[in-house]
Amino acid sequence: MRPCATWPTRASSGLVAEDPYRRTVCRVGLDGSGFAKVTDDELDHIVTLSDTMDYFIDSASTVDTPPVTRVRDWTGRVLVELERADIGKLIATGWTPPERFRVKAADGVTDIYGVLYHPHGFDPAQRYAVVDNIYPGPQTNRIDPGFDPGGMGLDAEPLAALGFVVVAVDGRGTPGRSKAFHDASYGHLADAGCLADHVAALRQLAETRPWMDLDRVGAFGHSGGGFATVRAMLDFPEVYKAGVALSGSHEARSFSLDFVEAYDGADNPEAWARASNVDLADRLAGKLLLVHGEMDDRVHPDHTLRLADRLIAADKDFELLIVPGAEHTFIDNLAYVRKRGWDFLVRELMGMQPPTYRPAPITIDPALLAELFA
Repeated sequence: MRPCATWPTRASSGLVAEDPYRRTVCRVGLDGSGFAKVTDDELDHIVTLSDTMDYFIDSASTVDTPPVTRVRDWTGRVLVELERADIGKLIATGWTPPERFRVKAADGVTDIYGVLYHPHGFDPAQRYAVVDNIYPGPQTNRIDPGFDPGGMGLDAEPLAALGFVVVAVDGRGTPGRSKAFHDASYGHLADAGCLADHVAALRQLAETRPWMDLDRVGAFGHSGGGFATVRAMLDFPEVYKAGVALSGSHEARSFSLDFVEAYDGADNPEAWARASNVDLADRLAGKLLLVHGEMDDRVHPDHTLRLADRLIAADKDFELLIVPGAEHTFIDNLAYVRKRGWDFLVRELMGMQPPTYRPAPITIDPALLAELFA
């Protein structure tokens, strides 16, 4: 028997009024008739189909509601409940669920959504430094609407545990909404997922959350998020005072054309030039840590080295870490690299030495690793 297949349901998002990113399971005939919701609630649903397609496994949650996993038929009837996630041990560590929010984009009209993580031991009488945990897309979202934050949320919880307010935003130009919303990124990769929307979100959130200290805002991102982190510091130096950029794609003119041309168009050197952090290096004012793997097979280390070269030419202070033998995701050095980034923000935004800690080692089954990279 073949294994079950994970079936994406993103095409069925937009049916929950409270949150347009939450996914609903639906059915419809091939001729477009008979459309019906199979799940009809306020939760986000991730589906795994049975081999026969007679039933599916449904994991339903929100960012603050732990998942319940059930087997359903195509009427939505629950055949069996498999599991309810127990988060008791998680809460015992000091964890609190993140807060889903909706604010206005920089245009003052468009609704945008995000997630806010409270620092561990949160005290509303205190003031907290803020980290914008960025990924700009435009091919994917930064935030998952379910309980599992996904790979993009790898750094949010540790940063919150270190005492930061962590914010993640999906600005205009990211997917999962209308075509017009996504098209805002076309020809505008330089806007890095509409960083103006990120700034607008931070300011609106702070209006009702006085414990957010907007004089101490930093950014943290990987890959496209590394590009966006640096671009945030270059375009909005009055907002972003520190940043950690991992494996950043800082130079569109030497990046994968399949990606650049898909969003900035073919034969568009003006747009490609606008999406270069290298050309704007002399704008840097804040504290920056650049990290890249020596053997990065997705974003060539040349991106970070070119940026570093231009920063040196502009007499800018920054820190640089090249990880020998590491590929794009630092899979063999993940704990070390991430900790270096988190600790950098503790020093630069909190003005203190980071606590002495070591992330627990992550053991990955070699067979699973081979399957993932097959």
